[in-house]
Amino acid sequence: MNQVNSPPPRRVRLIAGVAALAVLAAACGSGKSTPSATTTSRRGTADQIAASVASYELIAGRPQRFIVGVLRADRQRLVSFGTVEMAFAYMGTKDAPVTKASSSFQAVGRFLPIPGQHVDPNTPGPNFVEGSQGTGVYGAEPVTFDRAGFWRVRVTAAIAGRTYNADGDFEVVEHNVIPAPGDAAPKTENAVAGAAGVDPRSIDSRADATTPIPDAELHTTSIAAAIAAHRPLMVVVSTPTYCVSRFCGPITDSVEALAKRYGTRMAFVHLEVWKSFDAGAINAAAGQWIYPTGTGDAREPWAFTVGTDGVIKARFDNVATDDELQKAVTDLVGP
Repeated sequence: MNQVNSPPPRRVRLIAGVAALAVLAAACGSGKSTPSATTTSRRGTADQIAASVASYELIAGRPQRFIVGVLRADRQRLVSFGTVEMAFAYMGTKDAPVTKASSSFQAVGRFLPIPGQHVDPNTPGPNFVEGSQGTGVYGAEPVTFDRAGFWRVRVTAAIAGRTYNADGDFEVVEHNVIPAPGDAAPKTENAVAGAAGVDPRSIDSRADATTPIPDAELHTTSIAAAIAAHRPLMVVVSTPTYCVSRFCGPITDSVEALAKRYGTRMAFVHLEVWKSFDAGAINAAAGQWIYPTGTGDAREPWAFTVGTDGVIKARFDNVATDDELQKAVTDLVGP
């Protein structure tokens, strides 16, 4: 199996200081470039909030999902549940910044809990909570940015009778790098479980010489074979062991659960990011999906669905709820 080498040390990116809480991860990445859509907020006080855009890649002119993490500015509590208001403003480009920005459009963001938690997403909110009480982001969909360049979102949250505001800056690109809906899916020849001469850790980072691959249902076929058979499929690209967030493992588990339910009707494939984490070598199979140019920052997790025509139908960056993933599956094969 080929590999893609990325320059160590591996850079880990988290939403606005939540690394201290080990929750609400915005990204795990490798390389040295600045992400195209992320914001790091300075530490503030308990009477303020901070916002950090959690979307990995936003494309001009396309309706898409927009996600943002919100927390108390002292980083001791998260903002979770309910809905928040989002107001978007175009800030110009590097060469032609806007001197006075005004709101271009607005959207409502609903709370999207990270899978694997025993929380009720319909809990009233928003509220300040500890990570154990409910970790997630706020998502709005569909959101369309009419031009490439730099944008700002103002998040407004009404908490306990008080209105809080926070800004997050991000970039919208003219053309996508990561495969997007409408694109032909890469015909990836990924290794399957039990492949001769393949380190099981490069198939799932949770496996080793004595621990079997835990999600065998996700390692029975190659993406290329599923596409050739005109079989719909879901692809999850993640590294359950090496991603420091609480999300990489849960999204893989969510896809595995869907495979158990829908595996007779479509294919499900997990691509482990790392061929060798210590060497900073990314699996070539994963690289075709999340590191196709071999430059910049490889961020995960991602999930994609592919139709019988081999075309990508949906993609989810960073955070995807169980409900979102199941809907993407039923959109392909029915309930």
